Amino acid sequence: MITSTKPLLSRYDKAFKEDYTRNYHLTIRVSPDGFSFVVFSLDKNRYLGLETFQIKRIDQQAKLAAALDELCILRQWITYPFHSVVVIVDNTFNTLIPVSLYEEKEKGVYLAFNQEFQDNSRIQSDLLKAAEAYNLYYLPNPLVEKVKDIWANARIVHLQSVLVESLLITHRNQQSDQTAFIHLRHDNFDLIVLKNDKLLFINNFRFNTPEDFIYFVLFSFDQLRLNPETVQVVLSGIIEKGSKNYDILFQYVRNIRFAERNPTFEYSYILEDIPVHQHFIIYNALQCEL
Repeated sequence: MITSTKPLLSRYDKAFKEDYTRNYHLTIRVSPDGFSFVVFSLDKNRYLGLETFQIKRIDQQAKLAAALDELCILRQWITYPFHSVVVIVDNTFNTLIPVSLYEEKEKGVYLAFNQEFQDNSRIQSDLLKAAEAYNLYYLPNPLVEKVKDIWANARIVHLQSVLVESLLITHRNQQSDQTAFIHLRHDNFDLIVLKNDKLLFINNFRFNTPEDFIYFVLFSFDQLRLNPETVQVVLSGIIEKGSKNYDILFQYVRNIRFAERNPTFEYSYILEDIPVHQHFIIYNALQCEL
C-alpha cells in the first residue's frame, strides 16, 4: 500500500535519538494519500524531525489501519512509547455545530444532515474552545483500534479541528478586517474566514481542476462580500508558487501569502529549507487544546 520504502521527505536533526521517545511528542497525519509526522523535543521546545510517506490512494477509510501497520514496519521506533501522541485524521466526513445548539444525544442527526453514513465507523466530537463549536466526524473503527494498539496514550483529532483552532489561537486578540485562509488537501480544500479573531465562515470544497478551485473561492467571496482586490488570503497545504492552482488564484486575488512559522516553537536547522505552509497542520497541532 505504501508506494515506496523510501519516504518523499525525511529530515532529522543530529540530536534526534530513536531510544529517547519518552521525551518526545509525536504528531502524525493519517490521510487517504499518505502519512506525515513530526517529532518534537519537549526538553528543547524544538521540532527535531519531519517525514512523509505516500500511499496508493485509499477510498475506504478502514484500510488506513493496514497502511499504518506498514509504516510501523518501516519505522519501528515510531511504535516506541512517546510522552504524548496526536493522530490527525484527514477526511471530509465532518460538520461543525455551535456549542449553543449542540446536544450530545443528537450528534448522529447533525452529522447525517450533510454526510453519508459511514459503515464500521463511530461518531467522534472535538470541542473547539476557541471557535465555541463542536466538530463531529466519522472515524473508522479499525483505524481507532490500530491507533490505540500502537499508542495507548494517543489523542485522535480531526484535521479541520486543528486547522480552525490553530488559526483562532494564533490570531487571538488581533482586531482586523476579514482574512481568508485556504488549506489545500489532495482533491479538496478548506476555506476559513476570520473577522476580529472570530470564526465567520468555514466550508470544504471538492475540486478536480484549477477552474473548479477558483470558482468555489470566488463564489464564496461573493457570498461573503469579500473583495478579491482587498481581502488578505493566507495559503497552506498542498500548493506552491508556479503550481496551476496558485497561478489561477493569483490572477483573481491580489493579496496572497503563505502561512508562516509559528513562533511559539523552535525548529531544527535541518527543517529550514522546507516550506512551512505545506506542513502547517502537523506543526500547529501541539498548541491546540483538543
